[in-house]
Amino acid sequence: MRFRFLHIARFFGLLAITSLFIGCNSKGYQNMNARYNGYFYANQYLNEVNQQIEDSYQYNYDQVLKIYPDIDSGIIKSNKAKLDDAFKKASQVIEWYGTSDWTDDNYLIIGKIRHLRAEFQFAIETLQYINQTSKDDPTRHASLIALMQTYMDAGDKDKAKEVSNYLETEELDNENMANYKVMLAYYYQREQDYEAMASNLKEVAEVITKKDTKSRINFILGQIEQEKGQNAEAYKYYKASLAGTPPYDLTFHAKLNMQQVSTVNGAAEIERVRKFYAQLLKDGKNKEYQGKIYYEMGEFEKKQTHYDLAIGNYLKAVAVEEPSPRQKSLSYLRIGQLYFDIYEKFQLSSNYYDSAVSIMPADIDGYAIHVKRKEVLTDFVTQLKTIQVNDSLLSLAELPAISLDAFLDNYLNQQEKEAKALEKEERQNQASTGSVISPSSAGGFTSNTPSSEWYYYNDAAVELGTIEFQRRWGNRKLEDNWRRSSKEASSTTEESTDEAITADATEKPEEAASADEGRAAKKKELLATIPTTPEARDQLHLEIQEAYFKLGAVYRFGLGKDAKAAISYKTLVQKYPDTIYKLDALFALYTLYLETDANQAEGYKQQIIATFPESLIAKTLINPNYLAEKEARNKALQKVYASAYGAYENGEYVKADQILRGALQSFEDVDFLPTVELLSAILKAKTENLFSYEEALKNFVEKYPEGRLTNYAKDLLLAVNPIKETIVRSDDFEYSEDLKQLHLLAIVYNNEVTKTTDLKAAIENFNKNSFSHLKLSVGQLEFDESKKLGIMFINSFEDKKTVEAYHRAFKKALADFTIEVDSNFNNFAISRDNFQMLFQTKALEAYLRFHNRFYQ
Repeated sequence: MRFRFLHIARFFGLLAITSLFIGCNSKGYQNMNARYNGYFYANQYLNEVNQQIEDSYQYNYDQVLKIYPDIDSGIIKSNKAKLDDAFKKASQVIEWYGTSDWTDDNYLIIGKIRHLRAEFQFAIETLQYINQTSKDDPTRHASLIALMQTYMDAGDKDKAKEVSNYLETEELDNENMANYKVMLAYYYQREQDYEAMASNLKEVAEVITKKDTKSRINFILGQIEQEKGQNAEAYKYYKASLAGTPPYDLTFHAKLNMQQVSTVNGAAEIERVRKFYAQLLKDGKNKEYQGKIYYEMGEFEKKQTHYDLAIGNYLKAVAVEEPSPRQKSLSYLRIGQLYFDIYEKFQLSSNYYDSAVSIMPADIDGYAIHVKRKEVLTDFVTQLKTIQVNDSLLSLAELPAISLDAFLDNYLNQQEKEAKALEKEERQNQASTGSVISPSSAGGFTSNTPSSEWYYYNDAAVELGTIEFQRRWGNRKLEDNWRRSSKEASSTTEESTDEAITADATEKPEEAASADEGRAAKKKELLATIPTTPEARDQLHLEIQEAYFKLGAVYRFGLGKDAKAAISYKTLVQKYPDTIYKLDALFALYTLYLETDANQAEGYKQQIIATFPESLIAKTLINPNYLAEKEARNKALQKVYASAYGAYENGEYVKADQILRGALQSFEDVDFLPTVELLSAILKAKTENLFSYEEALKNFVEKYPEGRLTNYAKDLLLAVNPIKETIVRSDDFEYSEDLKQLHLLAIVYNNEVTKTTDLKAAIENFNKNSFSHLKLSVGQLEFDESKKLGIMFINSFEDKKTVEAYHRAFKKALADFTIEVDSNFNNFAISRDNFQMLFQTKALEAYLRFHNRFYQ
């Protein structure tokens, strides 16, 4: 009884204590449940997903490592259930235990999950809410650090910097300070500010507790110091990254990089490093890194200026079993760079750049630069091959038929021999392992050596083929199957011929026939490329000229080889003195020598001025201020044009015409001149007549064959004919008695008796001396070709009275004109409409009668 009573007493005592605890401290109860029933498991799930992202991420050790791995959406999807559960648990804590101290921590988990899911706006709102409502500074600071990363991943770096600036004003605990400095370093890494990145990492490298993160940060610091050339510092950080048990790939690359930054003095040290690499190659754990090891061996030998050994190791790097595209592209790139920078073998360099860029990941440092150089080298090879190929084709076109046939046979024999050698080499390579590949078999490009190309690259082969043919066969007429017929009829005792006959005898007839047919087809195909007409040869010469000019530009601007650029331009103008590229080539030579050889530069300058005096280049060379002065003339002419156009729109056609005629006499060599000339032509329809208007439009189109203004002038010309057809509608027409129009004074004359130039000069001199205030102009048209009659007209007069006064003065002055006239010489006043009718009908006598009736 006593025992039972004791237990009952203890039970009720405990119950009383628990009730007292719950009643007096319910928040403690909520904190306990919030932390251990919700937050603990949600945080554990989130950490597991982050660790999986970390473990699966493939860091690129050829560049500065990323501080944080990229979020893999595939991993997020595969962990959907786990993240959903974590999200649910955190949400339940907030709902059930809203007054606990762990509410803000669970909001932080929700914000981070939304960030992982790329729900950036929701994540930002959640993290901002924590900062606004939480009374726990460490949690609030942690949310702001997470907010920085969310803004960066959302692409809003300015907002991320604003958060950073705010955190700088806050007092952070040690853990948050370390996390903040790493996050700030991540910000600067994205900005490619490696100096600021390293500065922040150095502040916290020693206090970070997570070993893998600490190793990676030390490795990153080593990479940055190595990039700066601070090898001793880099070595220290690489060594520090090996502390603990970092991942093997980091350990491997740290050891490799330690060799790169180590000081190597003397042959003994060089040999030590080579043995180090050899041991790495032997280690079975490094099989997947063999390409990287060979690449580093190449880098080491390049550093020692052992360039041939470097190339050999780079080639081994691409020949390993299943090399990574990144590593393979870097090895090809290094070979291309050596052929470019050290050997200046640009064709070979082009091959390796092609192979490198074709498989190069776009995130490799300098990717855009490598692509650009590849394009430059491709352009270089294209121009060079055009010159070589076309030169050789033109040379072959000059050969006699027999010599050409012998040359082709020699070439085909060489091709067959090389094909067999290549096949044998490939079999040997397949049978062996670890062999060094040659440029001709490395990743999708062929050798550029002359022996493996068509005859284009071997000028001496032409003569060689001719000599070889004559040595073996003598002087023979070119005919089908000459070799076979020669073998049947010839009794030559030369060893080469006997061998050929023996070889033919051992072949099966069908195989021999098939081989001969194939060879004949190849020969026919090669012959088809040789130019046989003047037009075809001219085309090849034009292509050569263009290629020389482009090659000069590639040498100068793409490859930075000014001396070779000058050779290309000089060769162009020497081989082709009348080339269309001569002006540009001479100017290129002038600018090339301007800083290095003043005498040569002056020579090319004078040649440009003498040969192309009207070119913009020549004018600029004569007057360095030419363009500025021309622009000033342009602006001045535009103001005059604006004034004339205003008068035109107001119907003041004579005024507009006078303004434009003055401008056309005052301005020359102005880009705006065509616009002025077109308006001047259009005004002739208003101030002169339809036919001078038509003539002016035709002259404009002839002077300016292309352009927007020309197209407009052509449209105006198309509209002239329908108008001309409406001028005279019947044979019994009458001249218009509407004499309130603009007038002209017309002169009809026999252009075989009266010289047009003399008559025009006399009229213009008369106008200048007696009527300069009227600003008259003189026009001329062919009036009646069958009668050899021309018509000259003075315009424009505002009214009938003015033209009559002018006509009286003109008739008096005619006696003083030193010109010959005959009975066809007539002068009369005429309205604009009647001029058009006269010109269309040629009814001169009818108009003279009309004139006598209506004009004084």
